[in-house]
Amino acid sequence: MRFFSVMMFVLCTLGGLYLLTAAPAFTLPDRGDPAHWRQFGTLAARTLGGGLLAISALAAIFLRHHYYAEVRHPPGPAVQKLYFALIVLALGLISLALDLAEPVPAPPTRSAAPAP
Repeated sequence: MRFFSVMMFVLCTLGGLYLLTAAPAFTLPDRGDPAHWRQFGTLAARTLGGGLLAISALAAIFLRHHYYAEVRHPPGPAVQKLYFALIVLALGLISLALDLAEPVPAPPTRSAAPAP
């Protein structure tokens, strides 16, 4: 379980930093209907990167209090408020990124392309 927690932390940190600094435009299929896709522009990519960095901060707090502390004790009220604020920030940024993404038609597949 520790391996997956650390991998979540590393992937969210690296993915968030990449999306925040490089801000590449990319497309993803919609979860509800794979025939519809979403185009993430630079602003949507940066907000998604900010959301991933907020999740990375949540993972850092979790790892510090549950795995790497000499004496394991629950976090105090200040850390719990910070944790709650980071959860709200992460959910807000990720939902804003999904709202900023523009719907686009699905790219053609090889089977749908005309024969040469």
